[in-house]
Amino acid sequence: MSSRWPSERRRADVSHTIHKILASIPDPEERFEAVTNPPPNPRGGQPRWTHDSAKRVVGWKVDSPESIQEKVEAIHDLASDDAVAAVVTTDFLRRPTVASKAMADDTARHAVNEAQFDRFRQQAQFVHQEAAPQLQRMEHSAQFMDLVAACAQFVTTAGRIVPNLRGEHHDDAERDTISRGTPSPAARSTSTSSFSGC
Repeated sequence: MSSRWPSERRRADVSHTIHKILASIPDPEERFEAVTNPPPNPRGGQPRWTHDSAKRVVGWKVDSPESIQEKVEAIHDLASDDAVAAVVTTDFLRRPTVASKAMADDTARHAVNEAQFDRFRQQAQFVHQEAAPQLQRMEHSAQFMDLVAACAQFVTTAGRIVPNLRGEHHDDAERDTISRGTPSPAARSTSTSSFSGC
């Protein structure tokens, strides 16, 4: 501080804190010129230095943001944590005007669309995982009902045809045809065992 502000360059009407902030101006002439030319007073009256006005001159973050850019930077600082940013963004997007302006930005709109697609994909995977056992049971039940229907149709058809064939003489070729279409005892045993294991 002392090296930055020789005694003859210090201002008695400017606080030590202001001198300390303006000390970061590297060029001595610019620094000495700055301290003697305070910015306009935002509340009217004589121009004077405040902590924030000095910070604006040297490019530091202010304590009480005023411009849009300063307010945006302050919000970014407060919402640096993703959990906080998510809550703030959700709250802001509930404002129709804000949502409309946000969606006018191609990058923001693309990010929202990607997030919606990812959420849909995650939900679809969850539903598929949750429904997989039920779908397997439904498939098993459908196959079982097909088997029962096929058995019932066979019994009904055989019950209708066989009585009409009593007393009929069948030659060897006919008996051979029926034999080829009828499962062997071993095949019937295998089929029954497979069904019993279901």
